[in-house]
Amino acid sequence: MAFQNLEVVHVVAMDQQRCIGEGNDLPWHISADLKHFKEITQGGVVVMGRKTLESMGRTLPKRVNWVITRDQNWQFEGTKVAYSIEDALKHAVTDVEASEKPNTIFIIGGGEIFKQTLDIADRLELTHVELDVQGDAHYPAIPSDFNKVASEQHIDDKTGIAFEFATYRK
Repeated sequence: MAFQNLEVVHVVAMDQQRCIGEGNDLPWHISADLKHFKEITQGGVVVMGRKTLESMGRTLPKRVNWVITRDQNWQFEGTKVAYSIEDALKHAVTDVEASEKPNTIFIIGGGEIFKQTLDIADRLELTHVELDVQGDAHYPAIPSDFNKVASEQHIDDKTGIAFEFATYRK
């Protein structure tokens, strides 16, 4: 537990080059991945950057949504706003204790937020998408102190895209 006795979990889908976004959007649509994301995070506390929330266009239901922005005037209905990662994590601790997943904070993007929190992450819930997108947002390299502890291979019925759900732990 790397942050105040809580498990910090990154939840992200990325392509073969670690691309996680293109033009402030997901570069693919895989229904099973969206369902997987929902199963992991629902009932918990999610922390994300402003661009990630704006790309979704709405808060995530049945979760406490913390959004990090430098804009002191920014607001979005249904979110809690922090002006730094440290501030978001510090305040999210209280929400985590009252959530359905009382020991976990989920970091859900974007690239800069993942980069700045990778050193405190305990677990990575990654979807490896077998595409090469060449997008503009990327996940950092997975550090060597993480080991893959679970893996499931899948193929999307509608698109034929192959992907893997993988769990990594320190």
